[in-house]
Amino acid sequence: MDQIAPVIARIESDPSIKAAVLISGKPDNFIAGADITMLEKATSAAELTELSKAGQDLMNRLAASKRPIVAAINGSCLGGGLEVALACTYRIATSSPKTRLGLPEVQLGLLPGAGGTQRLPRTVGIAESIKLMTTGQQLKADKARKVGLVDEVVDPSALRHAAISAARELAAGTLKPAAKKSNLMTTLLEKNPLGRNVLFSQAGKQIEKAAQGHYPAPLAILECVRAGVEGGFEAGSAKEREHFGSLGMTTVSKALRGIFFAQTATKRNPGGKPAKEVKTVGVLGAGLMGAGIAQVTAGAGLNVVLKDRDAAGLARGEAQIAETLNGRVKKRRMTAFERDVQLSRVIGVSDESATWQKHVGRCDLVLEAVFEDLGLKHKVIKAIEPLLANDAVFATNTSALPIASIAKAAAHPERVVGMHYFSPVDKMPLLEIIPHAGTSQAALAAAFDVGLKQGKTVIVAKDVPGFYVNRCLGPWAAEALYLVQQGVPAERLDAAVKRFGYPVGPVTLADEVGIDVLFHTYATLSGALGPRMSGASDGWLKDMVDAKMLGRKTGKGFYMYPPKVKGAKESKDKPINPAALELVEKHRAAAPVEAGVAGLSDEVLVERMVLRFMKECMHALEDGVIRSPADGDIGAVFGLGFPPFLGGPFRYADTLTARTVEDKMARYADKLGERFAPPQILKDHARSGKPFHA
Repeated sequence: MDQIAPVIARIESDPSIKAAVLISGKPDNFIAGADITMLEKATSAAELTELSKAGQDLMNRLAASKRPIVAAINGSCLGGGLEVALACTYRIATSSPKTRLGLPEVQLGLLPGAGGTQRLPRTVGIAESIKLMTTGQQLKADKARKVGLVDEVVDPSALRHAAISAARELAAGTLKPAAKKSNLMTTLLEKNPLGRNVLFSQAGKQIEKAAQGHYPAPLAILECVRAGVEGGFEAGSAKEREHFGSLGMTTVSKALRGIFFAQTATKRNPGGKPAKEVKTVGVLGAGLMGAGIAQVTAGAGLNVVLKDRDAAGLARGEAQIAETLNGRVKKRRMTAFERDVQLSRVIGVSDESATWQKHVGRCDLVLEAVFEDLGLKHKVIKAIEPLLANDAVFATNTSALPIASIAKAAAHPERVVGMHYFSPVDKMPLLEIIPHAGTSQAALAAAFDVGLKQGKTVIVAKDVPGFYVNRCLGPWAAEALYLVQQGVPAERLDAAVKRFGYPVGPVTLADEVGIDVLFHTYATLSGALGPRMSGASDGWLKDMVDAKMLGRKTGKGFYMYPPKVKGAKESKDKPINPAALELVEKHRAAAPVEAGVAGLSDEVLVERMVLRFMKECMHALEDGVIRSPADGDIGAVFGLGFPPFLGGPFRYADTLTARTVEDKMARYADKLGERFAPPQILKDHARSGKPFHA
């Protein structure tokens, strides 16, 4: 802001200047947004309001220029960057896949504070602007042109020439920005008071339903847009800076900004710069996980060798990738050409292929994604390792098996590292990298770098049972199973946890993950964590596995999942499985009886689950399973769905204070036993008053 003000002054005062082009000297980046650290320095809403006003004043000055100014956009044009572009006379964007335009402030619990809530509706219309700002959606150049956000789309190599030509034509009066086109529906809804009332009312209901009372920014955005539409630009601007100030001081925004900073920190490779760039990745196993890993790897621009034991298995994996990408093309999230390029990067081979050894041998990193069986993984590593280059990395995708145990079968265990992906791979953002004690820095660096290229949020976890996310999920799931065993209806518990802010309830999650996986993980963690996994009896889980009630994948688990009808929308209402209820009743006596559990309030039920989860997260930090509270928050939010507006378990503990959390755990421990006992690290923070995020 300090740098651009004198440039505007020169444009305004120099009579020889007829027009200007605003273009970035940075590759693939126009302006990615404001410096978020500025917000951290503010101590009051008034300070943030003044910061917003300074931004508004500068944008108003830019917009008021008597000389036309062309925004030449290549790469990221986000947040404050788009507000700058909106204040310009004319906008040209490149067709580069890295060009994205949007106002994502809502993802930080904020709203656009430099005029964005006022200029965007005047540029693309009320309804489109509300959607863009309340979701933080980022548009490619073609879509941005279609909605009226940019005036032209050109090839990156032609941007400078096209922008200068447009500036000259604007100055000469031979070019004018096109007026936004309106259809009949837009006119009815946006051009008259009655239609606008309907539009704002419906938008408000949709926002409230999505936010569930947890996120104040979307409704504040709606209020700013309405103030500007009904009261004029200055009235809307006043409302914008008022809300920017108040939102910036909320615990929600501070929590979301904490996640943002933690995500940024996780991009630093703990292994340093990779000694050799990974260009080709081998994926062994074309099942659900393997195909998903192959897809995101090819999407990162890397070459992929996808191997399965037979042609039939390989064909299923390739079909899964094609089906997913075809869905994206259908939804216009990618072009058919982009799909074809991505598919062309995947070479499928099987044991039936005469050339599979040659293809696997040219891989820089090979990742096995076969069934969770130690003997099978040993067999795979012994067969593949002799074919690999001397500096190739062998990664293993496992959710529970110790990496050190897998590495015992390797001739070069220093080149073995764990890469724990979450299902579905193309949607779940987290990746856990797990080095064992003998993993080299080179192998760690290579695996971490591949994860970043795949677009994953990457954390490093210690090689212990369950690593970090599943280790902390264990006691959380144990408490959920215990509560159901004590008579709390599964659907009631799910609904209560969702109202608290989780994307799905614990019983639904069990069905999605698979009861067999849950049973295996439960047994593993019970041996590792002892009393910290106590509560429920797992005998009924074994009975469910034996009865093939494994969850969604078998059509029944705790809930029933009727077969999909092609073309029909899947119902969100799932009937409870009566056979599962019978097993709950059968095994109820195996768990200690706690009187009155079914009568506890939803808030108490959820608090018990959350405290058990937070407790294990703190043990993980105490035991060095994770490197920092920031990594712990990232893993919980992106791996399990811990409510983002709380910032993660450690940020939430800071909000409540360590003393409060310790007192809550201690009270439950006095009544229910060691599974709630406060960990020593929490006691230390409670005594010192020092937050986890210092």
